[in-house]
Amino acid sequence: MLTMRNTPDACRQHLPRRICDGSRCPCHLRPVLSSTTLGLLYCGTAGTASAFSALAFYAASPHCRWPRLRRAGRLGRQIGLVAAATSLWLWMGQLGLATGLCVTLCGWMLTALLLPYLAAWTRPDGGERR
Repeated sequence: MLTMRNTPDACRQHLPRRICDGSRCPCHLRPVLSSTTLGLLYCGTAGTASAFSALAFYAASPHCRWPRLRRAGRLGRQIGLVAAATSLWLWMGQLGLATGLCVTLCGWMLTALLLPYLAAWTRPDGGERR
């Protein structure tokens, strides 16, 4: 845990002055990052893992239109499974069992629906359509 020093008056209430020197007392430590910041970082990591999972599964599918991604998609199913489990674990840790499962599936499916449209928009395989 990242910590920094607080005021020395907090520990003088319960420790004698000779024990609390004001520099190494555990009462002087408080978290640097707030719980809101840590929660946003946690949820951002879970959302990124969910999107990466959908991208890995798309790379492993025969419908992938990006040649580079298709070449790298040999291990896509295994990588996608690990990323999906990581995302599920992170969301469940932050939001609970049922809500974490729903948010994981919603983020995963949103990315899985957007990837083919993004691939069609960039037209990586063919040139202009007639």
